[in-house]
Amino acid sequence: MSWKHDPARWRPGRSLPVAFFLLSQLMVGGGARAAALPDLGAVKPAASAVTRGWQQVNLPSTGSYFDLYVPPAWDGTKALPLVVFLHGSGSPPEDYEAFLFPAADTVQCLVAAPRAASLVGWGTGNDDQTVAATVSAVEAMLPVDVARVGIAGHSSGGAFAYLTAYGTVSRYNAVFSMSAPFYAVSSVADPAYKAPIHMYYGTTDPNYTGGAYAELQQQWETLGVSWESDVEAGFGHNPPWPSDTVAKGFQFLLSKSYGTTCVPDASHACLQTARFRVSLTWQDSAGHTGVGSLVPAAVSSDSAVLWFFDPSNWEMLVKVLDGCGLNQRIWVFAAATTNVQYMLTITDTVTGQVKSYQNAGGQTAAVITDTNAFASCP
Repeated sequence: MSWKHDPARWRPGRSLPVAFFLLSQLMVGGGARAAALPDLGAVKPAASAVTRGWQQVNLPSTGSYFDLYVPPAWDGTKALPLVVFLHGSGSPPEDYEAFLFPAADTVQCLVAAPRAASLVGWGTGNDDQTVAATVSAVEAMLPVDVARVGIAGHSSGGAFAYLTAYGTVSRYNAVFSMSAPFYAVSSVADPAYKAPIHMYYGTTDPNYTGGAYAELQQQWETLGVSWESDVEAGFGHNPPWPSDTVAKGFQFLLSKSYGTTCVPDASHACLQTARFRVSLTWQDSAGHTGVGSLVPAAVSSDSAVLWFFDPSNWEMLVKVLDGCGLNQRIWVFAAATTNVQYMLTITDTVTGQVKSYQNAGGQTAAVITDTNAFASCP
C-alpha cells in the first residue's frame, strides 16, 4: 500500500516486505547543518569548542554515522539528557532535523539521530550495534546525563525504538514512538526497570486505523509497562504534525529517570549503598570505542577496578567515598594507568546529578581527587 503525499514536500512512499518493519514515506526537507565533526579518532575537543547546532559524526566501527544536535544555549559544562531518534524508512536522519531541533531547544537536550544500514527500515545489518555505538560516542564526546538517555523514532524507527528498549538491557530511561506499527514483545529484558512509553498517532494514520495503537496498548498492559498517548484528530502517518508533538514527547522522556537505585552489570558498578552508578567509555587513537568492564574480584562497596581491552590488563581504579563527616560531600577518587581517551561518569541515582571526568587521548591520565563531587549527604 502507499499513502497520499504532497509532491511539494514528500517523496513517494511504498510498502515492501522487510524483515522486521512496515515501510513509510518521509519528508525530504530538513534543518541546515552546521560544521561537521571529524571522525572519533581525533582528539576530543574541549566542551566549549564543541559545535552547537547540527553536526555529523562518523561511526567507523559500523560503517554508519549519526547526526548530533547540541543546543546553542548549552553552557559547555552541564550534563545534558540525550534523545536517540531513529528515522523512518525512505529517508535519512537529516530529513527530521527541522522537527527535532526546536524540541531539543525547548527542553534543552542532546539529540543523536543514527542512520540505519538500509533506508528500507531498521533491523537489518548491524543496526543494533550502530544504535549502541551512537550512545557510546556521544558519551565520549560530551557530558551526558546517563540517567536520562531516552530512545525515540518515527514509524519503523518508532517500532525499533521500543524493540530495542525492551529487548535488551539497554538502560534507556523512556521510549517515545511516533506512528509506530505493532510488533510483539513477549517479555522485558530488564525486569528491574521497565521504561515507560509515550505513543503519538494521528487519527488518519493507517497504523492507528489498522489497530496497531490498540494492540500496543494491550501489549504494554500485559507486560506491566507504563504508557501514555497523544492522539491528534485529522493528522496522518507523516509530517506535518502538531507543532508541539515532538516537544511533548521529549518532555516525557526527560521527565523520567533510569530507576531510583543502581543495577550493577558487567560494565556498571554500584557504589556507596548502591546509590552511585559508575560507567566509563573509551576511544583509542584508531577510533575504536568501547566501555570499561568491571574486574569482578575487585569490586567492593566503595571501589571498583575496570579494564578496557583485556580482562587481564586492568586500567582504572575508581572510588566513591563518604566524606560527609568532613565536608558534607561524597568524594570521587580515580587513578588510571593509560593514555587512552576516556569519559568516566558517576551518577547519583537518587537525585539524577551527574559528574563526568575525561582524559584526552595521547596524554597520561591525571589522578582524580574530587572531594566536592556530590552534595548527597543525609
